[in-house]
Amino acid sequence: MAGKVVASQFTGAFAHLNVSADITATRADIIRSLLTVGYPSRKKAIRKVGPWRTRMLSALAIGYLDRALRTTEYFRNLEQTEKVGVSFLLGQAFTHWFAQDRMDIPFLVHVAGLKTTTWGTSSAAVPTKTGASTPSPKSRPDFIGVKKAERHVFESKGRIRRPSKSAVAKALGQVSALRAINGSQPATRCATFFMLKASGAEGQVVDPAGAATGVEVKFDEWEMITNAYAFFLDGENVDLPEVAGEGYVGREIDNGVFYAIDKKVLSAPAGQEPASASERQQRRNEVFEILEHRAGTYRERHTEEVSPGPDGTLLIDRRPGGIRPRRKNV
Repeated sequence: MAGKVVASQFTGAFAHLNVSADITATRADIIRSLLTVGYPSRKKAIRKVGPWRTRMLSALAIGYLDRALRTTEYFRNLEQTEKVGVSFLLGQAFTHWFAQDRMDIPFLVHVAGLKTTTWGTSSAAVPTKTGASTPSPKSRPDFIGVKKAERHVFESKGRIRRPSKSAVAKALGQVSALRAINGSQPATRCATFFMLKASGAEGQVVDPAGAATGVEVKFDEWEMITNAYAFFLDGENVDLPEVAGEGYVGREIDNGVFYAIDKKVLSAPAGQEPASASERQQRRNEVFEILEHRAGTYRERHTEEVSPGPDGTLLIDRRPGGIRPRRKNV
């Protein structure tokens, strides 16, 4: 079992999050989250890094975290600059896990990677977070969390030490800078910190209450959904009944590691491109309705080796002991 995540200063309908609780994520959860977040644009990442990006991200979790999400000796022997890059990506993965597992938010997206994203000033009456420092004019938070009827803002920090007061203030300033999402006030604006340690991961999530000028972001939520499922839309998928069960398609991303998706969920974004704004909205709603209907079924599948997401994705890690078997010379 990993360490604790402490959530504080949530209000209203989210006050129940204000607890210190065990981090129940498995390494399979972190691999799935790494595959979901970490790059503003998957297509650009594949063009820049190569189609082996998924194997690289899987190896990142295996190489630097053990099954209890404690850092490995390999991680601890990295140079400081190398630790910064690894902590950044793993911090985003833990933030994605918290959003999905604790807040039931299916989609956490880099809206900066969407073609339809526009930024502008906003008159929405959203207060600056208590304790926030003044954000720079170009400040943008890391992620937008999208639920069917809610929008959330996240600034994610991965570290090896606890954040200073100034670091927390800066992160709160970044989430305070965004005051409206597609015309609606964010339900929460969270600064998340996840610390990677030899004793286990630790998390700190803050959403204090708190007017200052800010920006508004607008984007097409249908494009957001197709971007979220780009891994499956842009590649060849096969049925995986023996690995993922009936009704799932996907592919093996590494020896013994499979990434899959509920075929019913994938059928909506995989269909013909909607011809009108109303059709895009209808198809978007269809995805959320499927996810809501099947949410309980997804949660029931969770084991140490099987990581289901509320977005209909599934990561299966069948490696013995979590280590990729060495190829034999022939």
